[in-house]
Amino acid sequence: MPEPTFEVSQRDWQGSCPHGVPIVSFCQPCTVESQGNQPAWKDINKLRSQSKFTRSNNDSPSCTLDFEGKKYKIEHVESGESPTLSEVQELFIKTFGEEEVDPEEILRQAVTGVEFGVPSEVKYKVFAVRDPEGKVVCTVAGGNLDLRDESGTPTGETMLMIAYAVTDKDVKQSGLAREAYISALMDCAAEAEKTGKKFAMAAGECTYTSEKFWNKLGWKRPYIEGGDKKTYTELKYVQPALDFVKKTGLPKKGAGEVAEHLMVRPMDGKTPSKERVMSTVNAFYKWCNRWGEEAFSSKKAHRTNQEYVDGIANTFKKELDAGGQLIFLDQTNREKAKVRGVKIKEYKEAEHGDAGKEDF
Repeated sequence: MPEPTFEVSQRDWQGSCPHGVPIVSFCQPCTVESQGNQPAWKDINKLRSQSKFTRSNNDSPSCTLDFEGKKYKIEHVESGESPTLSEVQELFIKTFGEEEVDPEEILRQAVTGVEFGVPSEVKYKVFAVRDPEGKVVCTVAGGNLDLRDESGTPTGETMLMIAYAVTDKDVKQSGLAREAYISALMDCAAEAEKTGKKFAMAAGECTYTSEKFWNKLGWKRPYIEGGDKKTYTELKYVQPALDFVKKTGLPKKGAGEVAEHLMVRPMDGKTPSKERVMSTVNAFYKWCNRWGEEAFSSKKAHRTNQEYVDGIANTFKKELDAGGQLIFLDQTNREKAKVRGVKIKEYKEAEHGDAGKEDF
């Protein structure tokens, strides 16, 4: 039986900005315009002002970092054919182990913007940092995602989902991951400006060992009020399976759900609503877990995949809707709340894996 074919409309990232520059490429005018329109620049400017590094270019995500005469280079990897991706892949394997990392070809396809043979909705973003000797020692990777309302319609706002933040063990605590993250924010703000959208949120599935790093960038975990105002429970976010059987749409053997700590950073500094949090989680699931029809051998298998993710998303929404006030806390504020007699219930199931893997 021949493979089914699918028509895919042009993706936003395949177009050009008002100045005729490809969306995926650096545009100086759009970047300058974004600095007056995109609230993310408040975070960007604050983080840069606190940095020990001096950037050679304060507008471009790709630049040279200087610290006491030592020069590091941040490269926004735009091409799936870039040799830098082999070095990024090597760093991933060194950090997580080969069995935990997708093949390099998958990485290259994602950066190219291709998934299952068709243009993907999200083009994978990779920001690699080279040390003074030219070795890739740090990488931040993720995607710029559309936020959508309950009907699935884009709201005109975008978010940055961080998929990986990895630093070579020889240069941990050097501040390089922080700089790569700043470059990712700059890229997301400029891309939103190019497409007439608003960059509203950064978020990710974060290990317990990396929380201190993310707290320093303003990221916090969500907690929902329980039966009284003195009890708050961390929202139980679950990452669905990431690999599925083509014929059935069910998760592959060994590819199951994983409890993770959800962490978010609103670019406007305002406390996110329940609707915004749900939209963020749905954006995660749409990119990472809801595979397109072209990935399966039948529409039935595709429906099975969608229903599987629906079940996990609905469980999260029920907890979110059933609770009272939603608050966001970092480690310091959790301890202060406990001193005031507030009971904080942590999501213990999410504290797994080897400590130190993402200790930046």
